[in-house]
Amino acid sequence: MKYRWVWRGLAPEDEVAALAQRSRLPRGIAAVLVARGIRSPEDVRRFLEPSREQLHLPSCFAEMGAAVERLEHARQHGEVVWVHGDYDVDGIASTATLVDFLRRWGIPVGYSVPNRFHESYGLTLATVEQARQAGASVLIAVDCGTNAQEAIAAAAAAGVDVIVCDHHELTGTRPPAVALLNPRLPESGYPFPLLAACGVVFKFVWGAAHRWGKPEQAWEYLDYVMLATVADLVPMVEENRVLAALGLERLRRNPRPGLLGLLQCVGLLPERVTTADVIFTLAPRLNAAGRLGDARRAVELLLQEDAGVAYRVAQELECENFRRRVLAEQVYAEALQYAEEMLERRGLHSVVAYNPEWHPGVLGVAATRLAERYQVPVVLLSRVGGFLKGSARSGGRMDLLRLLSACAPYVYDYGGHPFAAGVVLREEQLEAFRAVLEQLASASQLRPMEKPELRVDAVVDFPEITPRFLLLLRRLAPFGYGNFRPVFLAHGARFVGCRAEKLCRIEQRGVCLTGRLEGLELPEIPRQPVSILYTLDEEGGTDHAPGMPVVRVHDVCTQGEQPCLK
Repeated sequence: MKYRWVWRGLAPEDEVAALAQRSRLPRGIAAVLVARGIRSPEDVRRFLEPSREQLHLPSCFAEMGAAVERLEHARQHGEVVWVHGDYDVDGIASTATLVDFLRRWGIPVGYSVPNRFHESYGLTLATVEQARQAGASVLIAVDCGTNAQEAIAAAAAAGVDVIVCDHHELTGTRPPAVALLNPRLPESGYPFPLLAACGVVFKFVWGAAHRWGKPEQAWEYLDYVMLATVADLVPMVEENRVLAALGLERLRRNPRPGLLGLLQCVGLLPERVTTADVIFTLAPRLNAAGRLGDARRAVELLLQEDAGVAYRVAQELECENFRRRVLAEQVYAEALQYAEEMLERRGLHSVVAYNPEWHPGVLGVAATRLAERYQVPVVLLSRVGGFLKGSARSGGRMDLLRLLSACAPYVYDYGGHPFAAGVVLREEQLEAFRAVLEQLASASQLRPMEKPELRVDAVVDFPEITPRFLLLLRRLAPFGYGNFRPVFLAHGARFVGCRAEKLCRIEQRGVCLTGRLEGLELPEIPRQPVSILYTLDEEGGTDHAPGMPVVRVHDVCTQGEQPCLK
């Protein structure tokens, strides 16, 4: 077994049967829904049919009125607006959304995205000066700004009003912004705290477009919101899932030229794009611009009105992404050796590794892989401009922001999300930070996991995989963090006719299906009947008719390894 098998949420069989009957669902689909807390026909309908009506109005933000009023004043008086974003996909998409929207309304607008090698993250004094030099009287910070007290105070002193559209936790005192739109703040008034920054920007655009009599314009930016929501790994639940579903629909139906050029470069058909394509294909290429160079290229790609030009820019980012992957693999291999020494030999409960030669643009990727492998806090650092700067990841078992807050006396700066954050240290702080983080991780009784977990949604035998089952399975998407692709369990499966390309025929309960081995080698496949964990894909199919089911086998369990599931 490659994984520890655990139930995602063991659903009582009577509840599954009741929901299946009341909502006229196959038992396996009902089991997945119950395990995810969906227990009424109304909840089922909302989950399977995401719609605009399920979105909260912009006016739910307590300070949305102030933000829209300030933008309206700028529009009426021809003021220059400056947009400042971040260099990841959320920040890039947020910047592109606002810049395009303001241009369409004839508002003079400039923008900046920091270079991670030469500038500090977030809204800084340098950004304020840049906006002031451009003649801006309004500065909109997107995917940053919540903790930029000094910069926003300086902007106010210089006569520049600041509006913040962000989703990061407030770690100090509230900055003196004209409006602070952040759903994570208790006083925000917003009922859903988990939006990506681009989701917040979308609500701002929606509010302004409504004020100006064209609310339908806001819906044109749902593709950007989807990119940010999926790539930033915010939980794919409730409003985020609705935004992602509507954004995918827009991208598939009418891709804008910039995104069409990117899709053509990577060989994806717009009508076939999935959240997995965003995470593993589109987002890395957009991120590559900021990780290895100037993130403005990614913003310009999204804003590009010529698909041919966008294709050429995307090719440049493709080369950057290949270089990023090589560098990330190198950093991961070196950090893995250090992690093995710390965790496996010395018995520690965290990893803090520093190498001045590591490329700072790929530390997050390597830290994520290590944290997922060991399920402990991981911090990887490099030297940038006299500081140790890097990325922290938690593996999903601890809240990074709480950890970093407890380490605050030994940290120069930090910020991010509960499971992913950026960290800046002075070199003399390194050993104290390492010791305190280890003490906190040890006190939590956190142990490196020998095997990663694979969570199981439901037992589904092959005879249950009907065309209707496959069509309903599609409607459980979009998948992502918080709404993972369902993993099914089948007992008594037998592998027959496996080939070198890891294709097999798998027989279970009298039904034989095509199978693909995911992370398993042919010699590991036993000849006797086994239990399998699998996900389902389709080959072929249309919008209204499913293709042939393909069983992707992620792990096997023989009788000698029972109990397979806990």
